[in-house]
Amino acid sequence: MSKKMKAKVKGSAILSLLIIMTTVTACSNNNKDNTASNANSTTNTSTSSNATENASENTNADANASQAATTPDGPTGKYNPPIEVTTVRSVNSAAELPPGDSLDSNIWVKTFQEDLGINLKNVWKVNAAQYQNKVAVTMASGDMPDFMEVDAQQFQILVEAGTIADLTDAYSTYASEMTKSSMEANNSVRLKAATTKDGKLMGIPSDGGDITDTQLIYIRKDWLANVGLEAPKTMEDVVNIALAFTKKDPDKNGKNDTYGLSLDLNLFNGWSGLDGFFNGYHAYPFNPTKGSATSLNFMIGGDGKAMWADTQPEVKTALGKLADLFKQGAIYPEFSVIDGMKSAELVTSGKVGMSFGAFWVPTWPINNMYKDLGADWGIYPLVSSDDKPALSQSMTGLPSHFYVVSKKAEHPEAPILMLNTYIEKLYGNFDKNYHTVTVDGKDFGVFGLSPVRGGMPGNNPKAAAAVQAARESGDTSTLNDEQKQYFEQVAKFEAGDKDMWAANKLWTADGVFSLLGKYSDNNLVFQSAYVGNPTTTMIAKGPSLRDEEVKMMTSIIMGSKPLDYFDEWAANWLKSGGQEILDEVNASGQVR
Repeated sequence: MSKKMKAKVKGSAILSLLIIMTTVTACSNNNKDNTASNANSTTNTSTSSNATENASENTNADANASQAATTPDGPTGKYNPPIEVTTVRSVNSAAELPPGDSLDSNIWVKTFQEDLGINLKNVWKVNAAQYQNKVAVTMASGDMPDFMEVDAQQFQILVEAGTIADLTDAYSTYASEMTKSSMEANNSVRLKAATTKDGKLMGIPSDGGDITDTQLIYIRKDWLANVGLEAPKTMEDVVNIALAFTKKDPDKNGKNDTYGLSLDLNLFNGWSGLDGFFNGYHAYPFNPTKGSATSLNFMIGGDGKAMWADTQPEVKTALGKLADLFKQGAIYPEFSVIDGMKSAELVTSGKVGMSFGAFWVPTWPINNMYKDLGADWGIYPLVSSDDKPALSQSMTGLPSHFYVVSKKAEHPEAPILMLNTYIEKLYGNFDKNYHTVTVDGKDFGVFGLSPVRGGMPGNNPKAAAAVQAARESGDTSTLNDEQKQYFEQVAKFEAGDKDMWAANKLWTADGVFSLLGKYSDNNLVFQSAYVGNPTTTMIAKGPSLRDEEVKMMTSIIMGSKPLDYFDEWAANWLKSGGQEILDEVNASGQVR
């Protein structure tokens, strides 16, 4: 059998499996529209795909001639005559759009048409909750739009099926310098995740490349003063603060009704998670209770091979500390059955005084506590259990979603040109009209209306530094419109506007973005050694392995299992699919 024939058979087999997976998902979601669509997609995918591929090969010369006649010269070119590009969209039902705007007609659609000669057509739009399943139906049907956004698992399936375009040359030729800077930041982790072993770029990551999820320590400053303690410098200090907040009546109400450390069933999360606590003991586990079970951390062992971070002895050490805190009453006794909303309620009602969390914590859930309760929260970098600096782990470096282009698309470079425009409007010469518009005194975010989106890693720490420099010098002439907005928000807080408390915590010298900038500047970030997409065994066995890990951690923290149960669990992980995962990761060629 020829290589080409083998590829067709493999692609057909993968897509057939996808149809089965989609049917199960559709039925479990009880979504009539998606179920009907899936029923229609169970035609002979292999036959239709092969026929289309043969027809495409027969007309290849004509397609190339058409493309050569209309393709722009480079990153700033325009199609003449204009072209139509199809895509599909996810609809956020909670998002409010400016009057007259829709996903079919908005500032981005009009700009792509006027500046690039691209007429955008949305083939279908579906509620965000159903988007992943609808994409799976589309993939199985073989009737893909020119481009669409997919998750990491779907991306891997499409790569193996051979139904998406190789974007290597398109990226090299048409990505602007700013787009390349965005994609190649942080040791090009985004591009590596989208590149095959043989060097083909098969998608454009829509996220990743940044450290926006690295954690900080949030502590009520009034409680610190009430118990006579200072900001933590070591993990021993963190433990002592948690115990003091539990036993020394930090709210001065004469009752034993407070807890030292916030936690809920998610275990790992940007709010009330344990990520930063573990990091303080040089442990880097990550496998959220409600997560994908395929976003995992790997480290390089003494033999030069990847090993899973969650099974390392440092994790056991940190679990022992958490078990002791729970035993002494520093953690809410029912944490294993409450979610993030409930743990937030405990904190905002004045029952918990410390949490580990991401940059956005000042914007939720503690944003109104200063105004409502007079509770000011201090924000501190992670601290270590010894003389070795603590590294804050980041999972956002590795992309979780990708833009892929159909092999049938005549203009695979079109999404890249749109991304150039998006990056330029929001990060080059910032234009507020493409970010937020104000109608009748009400603000509407429009940056998410673009069908192609991206970011500039490190943009927020740079903005915070610019704001601080302007505050020190009194000269705002060097600030762009985005930075001026932050500068004005901080000024309003200092003038007495308590609603601007969160902005003050984001953009000042001791705010979250300044601290995150120091993480990056001083190489205090841990990222997984594996930069590839979920492996076959991760996808197949990940959920069950995750659930066992959740049970292990929860039971050890709550004391229903001894600390040594960790070793038994780690051994069982290897036997139950973990070794296969390690073998796949180490054979992937994507361990750095």
